[in-house]
Amino acid sequence: MSVSTPRKSVLITGCTPGGIGHALALEFHKQGFRVFATARRIATLEDLRDNGMEVLAVDVADVVSVKAAAQNVAELTNGRLDVLINNAGQGYNMAATDLDISRAQAVFDTNLFGVMRMVRELAPLLVKAKGKIFNIGSLAGVIPVPFRSVYGASKAALHSYGDSLRLEMKPFDVTVVTLVTGGVFSKGASKSRPNEGIVSPESLYSPAAEVIHGMYANQSDGAMPAQEYARRVVALAVSSRDLEPWVWEGSYASTLWFMTTFLSKKAFEGMTGRFVKGVDEMEARIRGKRSS
Repeated sequence: MSVSTPRKSVLITGCTPGGIGHALALEFHKQGFRVFATARRIATLEDLRDNGMEVLAVDVADVVSVKAAAQNVAELTNGRLDVLINNAGQGYNMAATDLDISRAQAVFDTNLFGVMRMVRELAPLLVKAKGKIFNIGSLAGVIPVPFRSVYGASKAALHSYGDSLRLEMKPFDVTVVTLVTGGVFSKGASKSRPNEGIVSPESLYSPAAEVIHGMYANQSDGAMPAQEYARRVVALAVSSRDLEPWVWEGSYASTLWFMTTFLSKKAFEGMTGRFVKGVDEMEARIRGKRSS
């Protein structure tokens, strides 16, 4: 009598509809995985539940919530997890000289410490399965992006954490991959974002407030569809070959890999205006105001 092989399992954080995590959940499910889709509010995941996936309320910034989810998954999978996708994150656009430190700490609590909590609690399940961990990084953690210093710093820290984690998990045959993510079209990115208070009237950057607000009003131009990004990530997850430590995906990722690899930082910073529309005009307005 043959014994059926259990389906491979994946847990994905940040599966709110319209985003990367949601697209990943659908693609993993399509490929036959047992999907544990998570978000802070389970009510946002009803469509995934209706499609046959298992949904969990997980706040990665809350250790009690993470521990409960890990215990739940362990009971349902006989203590195994094949893939962990650390996708949950939050952004913060603000001049470095105007930061709300408590808001900056919240970004790190999700983007960095949230990943650490998930790995800490789910590591035994991943070790048992000789699984894979994918951390959703960002080009912002590699290249300088004006007014995104907190987000970029949180992702740069995540990249560094992933590099050390990779070496520590290697003896257990657990693969760790950092996905250096470029432009990906999602519901959140496609919305016209209010200025989020990026520039207050008292800010050093107030002469260029209109330009700066417009720089981040719509981040979907030329971005890779979330469904395509998900297909590429899932292909990595099911691959039997050795994976690169860093995988660059999303719009502009390959171009920026080349530039960050072969250009000096000074040369690269001189080209920032080509990738972030409005940077040159912002600088010109501020210099004009200072000289007037």
